Order: sequence, then C-alpha cells, then structure tokens
Amino acid sequence: MVGSNAYLTPPSNSQGFAPHYDDIEAFVLQLEGSKRWRVYSPMSMTETLPRESSADYTEKDLEGIEPVIDEILEPGDMLYMPRGWIHQAHTPLGKLGASAEHSLHLTVSAMQNWAWVDLLEILMPEALESVARSETSTTLRDGLPRDFLNYMGLMHDVGGEDLPEGLKQASKSIAEGKPEDDSDIDETEKEELRQIERKRKLQARFKEEAKKRIMRVCKEAISMIDAGCDQIGKRFLSDRLPPAYNISEIVLTNESRTNQAAGRIWPNTLCRLARP
Repeated sequence: MVGSNAYLTPPSNSQGFAPHYDDIEAFVLQLEGSKRWRVYSPMSMTETLPRESSADYTEKDLEGIEPVIDEILEPGDMLYMPRGWIHQAHTPLGKLGASAEHSLHLTVSAMQNWAWVDLLEILMPEALESVARSETSTTLRDGLPRDFLNYMGLMHDVGGEDLPEGLKQASKSIAEGKPEDDSDIDETEKEELRQIERKRKLQARFKEEAKKRIMRVCKEAISMIDAGCDQIGKRFLSDRLPPAYNISEIVLTNESRTNQAAGRIWPNTLCRLARP
C-alpha cells in the first residue's frame, strides 16, 4: 500500500507535529522552501518496525538523545525514514537580511500493514480452523487431559531454582537417572522430590502432545500460504479502491445533486463525512 500527503508549513521556526514515529516507511521529498529534520533511532526493540504509530513525544522524552540525522532539506532533497524512527521537523529562521520561507514537502508512505505478521494473522487462524474441522482427524477436537491443571501452569513450575541446594542436587540426579544420594535428605524431602519428578514427566508428556498439534496446524498453514497471500492481496485491492456508495449516499454526491437541481457542491458547501 502506497500513499502520499503534501505538507505546507509556515515560515520562521514553525512545526506541524510533535516528535513521533510512524507505522509506515516514509520518503520525504522537499518541493519548496527548506525544512530542518531531526531523526532519532528507535528507543527499544519493541519500537523497531512497529505496527502502530506512536503517541507524541515531548522534548523531555528526547532529552540527552542525539539525533542520527540533523539536516536541512532543500528543494530536490529526499529523506528516507523506516518505521519506528522518531522524527520532528520545523522551518528554519530566515537568514540575516533575507525573508523566511514557507516549506512544502511531499511524503510518500509505504509498507503499512505489509509485514509477515499481517500475513500470518490471516493465515494461522484459517489453518487452525481447517485442522479443527478436519474430516480425517480429530486431533484438535480430542479432549484435554482431565487433570492437566494439577500439573500445568506457572504455579506448577518445577524448575528447581527455589529448592534448597541439597534438594536441588538430588532433584538433578533423579532427573538424570543417577542413583539418589539420600545421606543428607529425610523421607519427607525424598517424597517431595518424587512428586516433583512425577510432575516433570507429566508436564513433558503434555508439552509433547501440544507440540504435535501445533506442528499439525503449522503444516496446514504452510499448505495454505497461497490462499493467505490471495487474502492479503484482496485486502490491498479493497483498500486502494474508493468505497462503494449505498443508495442513501449516492443521492448526496455531486453528480446526483446536479441532476436533481439540488445545486452543485462548491468549495464553500458544508459537507458531512458519511463514513471513514
């Protein structure tokens, strides 16, 4: 998806937007006047190639952060900014003895909702539904183990980090199939270790069964990649076409108003947005 916007900014240190980053790849082409751009790299990995634009940053948020780019664009210059790169721009003050100029630039945007995650958001639910409705297998429709909540979940984590050192070593020996060294542990602690080992085995068995089903869905998703690409292509075509008007909206268009002698729509005619 490619879009474009033109921005006209008054002279003398005028700034249209607060610092922010966008969810699009931006190509800025300076057409008239000049504009100073400051661009900052993403602040974290989660803000790198984001799926949504940011809220506005304040000058305090950027305090102490050096811009990667700090340049004035002149007519004919172009600036590229990937998704997630924070930026702000303003028209420079006029030079001594010269009048300040306005700035006019064109921003061409690309790659909005055009990432692997957008394809997989379409593909994976379709693959899951396909396997769930399979006529040859009940793999995903099989019931969960009746008592799996007795050993699965974060409350049943048996990583052993919180065990005393003696129990931790004994637990490791049991897990590795080595003979138990029970010289330093009593019967109560032995039973606790046995319960931990039983729980570990149940958890491993459950995860293996879950993995089999997840891999089946992934295999189905791979077989449906072309269909998923068709879906994202259809969405692209739908987004780039103008909306189809319903009957009540058609009568309000310029052509219908003219045919019905209701008067043409002029620049000063009051209009209402029918829908986004």
